[in-house]
Amino acid sequence: LTSKVPPPKKKTLKKSIVDHTYRDYSDIAISDLVEDYKGVNEELFPSKLHMILRTPEYARIIGWRTHGRAWYVIDKARFVSIVLPTHFNHGNFESFNRSVNGWGFKRLIREGPDHKSYYHELFLRGRPDLTSAMTRLINPGKRLPK
Repeated sequence: LTSKVPPPKKKTLKKSIVDHTYRDYSDIAISDLVEDYKGVNEELFPSKLHMILRTPEYARIIGWRTHGRAWYVIDKARFVSIVLPTHFNHGNFESFNRSVNGWGFKRLIREGPDHKSYYHELFLRGRPDLTSAMTRLINPGKRLPK
């Protein structure tokens, strides 16, 4: 007799939602957020990313949305081959994306002008100082249950 092996069960993803509550820090002084502020640490991921977004040579690879509250990768292939090896010593987009998530950036996935953009309420164009108030998340995969 041959026994029938049942087909493997399909994994079902749990539905979850991301909290997109947004506080506006654009007019807040860094001294109100960070005690004993001593300047931006250019070695930390958010500061490095902010510097990359300010670099004119990368304007056709990665850029700010017009409102300056979100950013997006314009040319993923060039981002992986040029920007990542230069600034992060690797060419792995998935690793970069884990860092983005680990620092609390949220991705906008709904259709609209900011589709596929990332944002963080303390990551604003013209305010690299605010990156000093950003902290790496302990469990970046944690989402709110639906």
